[in-house]
Order: sequence, then C-alpha cells, then structure tokens
Amino acid sequence: MIQNISPSADAFLAAINQIEAKIARAQGEIGNGLRVNKPSDDPSVVSDILQINSTLARNTQIGQNLTNVKAEVNGGEAALSSAVSTLDNVATLASQAANFNRTAADRAEAAVQIQDQLQNLIGDANTSVGNRYVFSGDTDQTAPYALDLTTTNGTTTYAGTAATRQVEDPRGGSFAVSQTAQQIFDAPGASVFAVVNAIRVALLANDPTGVTTALASLRIAQDSLNGSLAYYGGVQNQVADATEATSTIGLQLTANLSAVRDADVVSVASDLTTAQLQLQAAFSARAKFPATSLFNFLG
Repeated sequence: MIQNISPSADAFLAAINQIEAKIARAQGEIGNGLRVNKPSDDPSVVSDILQINSTLARNTQIGQNLTNVKAEVNGGEAALSSAVSTLDNVATLASQAANFNRTAADRAEAAVQIQDQLQNLIGDANTSVGNRYVFSGDTDQTAPYALDLTTTNGTTTYAGTAATRQVEDPRGGSFAVSQTAQQIFDAPGASVFAVVNAIRVALLANDPTGVTTALASLRIAQDSLNGSLAYYGGVQNQVADATEATSTIGLQLTANLSAVRDADVVSVASDLTTAQLQLQAAFSARAKFPATSLFNFLG
C-alpha cells in the first residue's frame, strides 16, 4: 500500500494546532477573566498567588473578628453609659432622702427605689451580646452577678474570670477589648455595688448621716465607672481604626492578586482576533496548495 508523503501537511497541522490552542486559551481567559487558571499556565507566579490568597484569607478572618468584637464593645459601652446615668439617679435620690425634713417612711420608700437602681446596675453588668456576657471575662457563658441583699455589696460574688482575650490588628500585634464586671462595678475602694447598697441600708435604717457618708464614696465610684466608660470609648476607636486598616489591606491584596493572576482582557481580545485571522489565512492558503502524491509522478 502506498501512502501520501507530505511533510508540509504535518507542519501545517502542527501550526493549526498551535493557533487553535492560542484561540482556546484566549477564549478561556476572556470567559473567566483569569490569566492563570492552573499552575502550568504560568509556574513562575504560582507561589505568589498562593501567598497572596493565604494573606487575603487571614485578613478577611481578622476583619470578621473585628466585626464581632465591635458589636461586643459597642454593647459594653452602651451598658456603661446606662450605668453612669443610673448612678446619677442614685445620687439624686440619696441627696433628696438625706434631707433633714424627710421621714423614716420617706427614706424607706427611697430605699426601695435605690434597690431598683441596684438591680439595674446588675443588669448592666450582665449585658450580653451574641450570647456572650461581655463583662464575664473569659467565662463568657456565665452571668457575672445576681442580686443578694444579704451581702455587703448587695450582690453575689463575681462568677466570671479574668479577661485575657485580645483581637488581632491586621497590621500586626493585638489589643485587649474588655474589662470584667468585677473591675468595673466592684473595684476595691470604688465598688459601685457596695456604695449603692450602703445607701440603701442607711435609708432603711433612717440614717441620714450614713447616707451622706455613702454619697461621698459614691463620687469615687462614679469616677471609677467613668474611667471604664472612657476605656471602652478608646477600644471603640481602636476597633474602628483596625477595621479601616483591614479594608485598606484587603483592597491592596486584591489588587496584587489581580496583577499576577487576572487576564488583560483588552490585550487577550486583540490576541484572539489575530489568532482567528491567522487560522482563516492558514486554511485559505492551504486550500490553494496543490494536492500531490506519489501517483502524480507515476506513468
């Protein structure tokens, strides 16, 4: 059996395959917008793509953590603002009740109101956000305090633990985001609970002098509580700054990833048009090429 002998045909087919491969790749890049779809597309940038993706994922997680923390910190700040207002109410009630023209019955009635304010303070201390008690430290599934009028403070002992949790900053490092209810409401020498309960007890005992003495301590407790409120305001600023940094870093990482991975659609479209024209020209030229075989040379 005699076969056609045509090296030019082999070369033509090889050239056609190359052009069609270029067309297929260009169409793929235009379709998904990616220049690098698999490692073999450009082995030199695979390591960069993996590193950028890893850093981008970490930055995204930090941003999510900051979003969660923001809700907790805002909840804590709101609770402390409420507690500051409650202490102002306590100061007003106590000052009025300490007046010399008030009767024992008046002071007993005021004591009930002070107990209500104490309960409000405990509610602030037990603030929860996202099923977490924000002032319970690392034991955030346990309410830190409950009312107990048999104690000096008028509350149970602190049921939480120390607050050691920190949130990561995308630029490096981390920062603390909370104080405990014990630090805020029951600090040594400035216990909010103790002084409010002391006012309640003095009112029940019809002891205006005791109320006046407790009012002096109340001012110390108010200063301490305002200090904690300022702390949470500072944390809010830190969280906002870190969140903004996360957004900025995310945009830069996305741009870096695009630079090494994404297709230049305009350039690729131009290459596709060129390749398609080359393919048409190749077929047109081949059609004009004389078809010969060994039989053309046999008599």
